[in-house]
Amino acid sequence: MPSISQLRKEEQALHALLFTQAQYKNYIPVKSDSLLQIAEAYYRTSSDSLHKAWTLFYLAQYYRDSDEKEKALSYFQQANIASRNIENNQFKFLLNLHWANLLSDEDAENKGIEKYQTANKYAILLKDTLKQIDLYGQWGWCCLLTGKYDCADSLFNMGLKLSTSSKMTYYNYLLNCLSLTARERKDYKRALELVNRSLSLAKDSTELYPLWNNKGEILLEMNQYDSAHFYLSKDTRDYDPYFKATHYLNWSIYEEKIKNLPKALEYSKRYAELLDTIYQKRLESKVVNLQHKYDYSLIQSENKLLKIKRQRLYISLTAICMAVLTVAVIFFYKRREEKRKLAEQMRSKDDLMKEMRLQLQEKTIDLHAAQEKIIEKETALDKELSQREKMRSEYSSKEAAMRKEILRHSEIIRKMEQLNKMSQQDKIQSRSVVLSDEEQDNLAEVINICYNNFTDRLWKKFPTLTKADISLCCLIKIGISNSNMLYLLDTSKVALKKRKNRLKHDKMGMDENDSLDEFIMEF
Repeated sequence: MPSISQLRKEEQALHALLFTQAQYKNYIPVKSDSLLQIAEAYYRTSSDSLHKAWTLFYLAQYYRDSDEKEKALSYFQQANIASRNIENNQFKFLLNLHWANLLSDEDAENKGIEKYQTANKYAILLKDTLKQIDLYGQWGWCCLLTGKYDCADSLFNMGLKLSTSSKMTYYNYLLNCLSLTARERKDYKRALELVNRSLSLAKDSTELYPLWNNKGEILLEMNQYDSAHFYLSKDTRDYDPYFKATHYLNWSIYEEKIKNLPKALEYSKRYAELLDTIYQKRLESKVVNLQHKYDYSLIQSENKLLKIKRQRLYISLTAICMAVLTVAVIFFYKRREEKRKLAEQMRSKDDLMKEMRLQLQEKTIDLHAAQEKIIEKETALDKELSQREKMRSEYSSKEAAMRKEILRHSEIIRKMEQLNKMSQQDKIQSRSVVLSDEEQDNLAEVINICYNNFTDRLWKKFPTLTKADISLCCLIKIGISNSNMLYLLDTSKVALKKRKNRLKHDKMGMDENDSLDEFIMEF
């Protein structure tokens, strides 16, 4: 793609929105809101409600991930307002689901439940079972974290009912969630039963690691130390500092329970050190974010300065326009005064015009008398022209009859009659219908006589024509069809077509869309 600065404002905004959306969909951290600010600046005043709503939604996501919860809640509210007039159940489901998760984190439980219920309504409208299962899973997890174990149990079970097949990914996850709820209630027997069911359905290490860790913690709380050690050891996830911290905490509890206090103290220290590292990284990340925001604020300040300069320019232009308008008004009044003076002059001239009009009327009478004489002469002339037209028509009729008579005695007519009587096989085998050179010359003379020196005029206009070309033109002139020409000229269909094309393009210089036959007939 070209640089975003090379795009139009609408394209810049759409690029910024889609790029951010792609990052979130591929779980790539969004480190700055600069792109989304471009999109927001454009869609704030745009009539495109859907893109505006998506932009506000992703701004809410960004500020939630940046721990700016108040801003995130504000943008979720704005996205909800922007989406009121759009019919997009997919967007409204995602909006209410993420909004509910944030409200639950912020201890606004009643509002969070309301948003979860709204998200569930849109998931039902979408007829998307997976979205409903995911919703119940997240909703139940929020209840589990806030100690509402009955509510969590109910939601996880509703998700399980929708996960009708144990092959579904969510089925295994929800069993583990139910196991965690039972563990929090100290119902270790049920917790162990649920986690064992989940372990029997797990297919790969990605699913097994959290289950092994959960079972190890259950067995640790049940004081079954050997079994707890076995399962805690199986969870080897160390690619994330949070997983490492959980491991150190579990092993610290384990060593303390088996009275190995030095080892427990060592794991506790590791746990504390790792927490400090995580805190330090988060602090550094916040510093980087603050730097980004500072840089962005500088850009905004520069933009404000540019805006002020632009406003000053507008003021200057307005002043110039006002000056031009003032000059225009002065010019208008001067022009109106000139028109008034001109009107007075015109009135004085009107008197002179009246006198001239009287003289004109007298001359008009004389002109009418002259016109009547002209009309009489035109009538006599029309009568004479009519007589001449009649004579010309009679001459044309006689000329056509003479031409027909001359052609009737021509050899070409005899051969055409002969061709009409012959069968197709006879036409192919007979040589008697082929025009000789002498007959072609005679034909050219006859056509020249009958059609106002046709061949002479044709040769004069196109001096490169051969006798054979003239003969072909004569056959076209008297309306001989292509099929009969084949026998009269003893040629093939392809050769005749090439001959006509060569005559048309090379010798007469005609275009592809021009018709040779029409040209010859009208020549």
